[in-house]
Amino acid sequence: MTKQQLRAKYKEERNLLSSSDQEQNSAAIVRELIKFPWATIKFLHVFLPIKKMNEPNIYPFINYVKNYRSNMALVIGRSNNLDFSMCHFLFTEEVSLVENRWGIMEPNSGEEIKETELDAVLVPLLVADNYGNRVGYGKGFYDRFLMRCKPSCLKIGVSFFEPVQHITDVGSFDIPLDYLITPTGLKKFI
Repeated sequence: MTKQQLRAKYKEERNLLSSSDQEQNSAAIVRELIKFPWATIKFLHVFLPIKKMNEPNIYPFINYVKNYRSNMALVIGRSNNLDFSMCHFLFTEEVSLVENRWGIMEPNSGEEIKETELDAVLVPLLVADNYGNRVGYGKGFYDRFLMRCKPSCLKIGVSFFEPVQHITDVGSFDIPLDYLITPTGLKKFI
């Protein structure tokens, strides 16, 4: 299937999940995130889930990192609607968040972090394939962002759904994942 077909299918699939299923699946994803080997990660870029899009709730993992992983700094992004790029800021208690036009909570300001400093990125997505290619919302924010990260930066997708066999229209600009975390566990692509 194409990215467009998969995007439509998995948006609908995600919207059909009951609140209970979303909570259970999110909790399973958080358990997998906590188990991940984070020991060498200094800067972890996370996403703040979009509630109206029924994204996996990773806030318990974010709280876990803040409370139990003092050696790891969290980083969040702010989108630029003009060129579909992102800039990134340390996610500290002092950071104030504002909602953008897509309903994403973003930092208003703060200490900026360059993409090349990031050791790992949690990538929100709808679905991935067995090769680590992913389907997001189609604006290309994450492809542009991940392209500027250092080669060793881990790209870790987070999805409610298991990988599909193959996305048929992957382009040279698409940045594949290294890992995918779903409610059933961790998939490694590297």
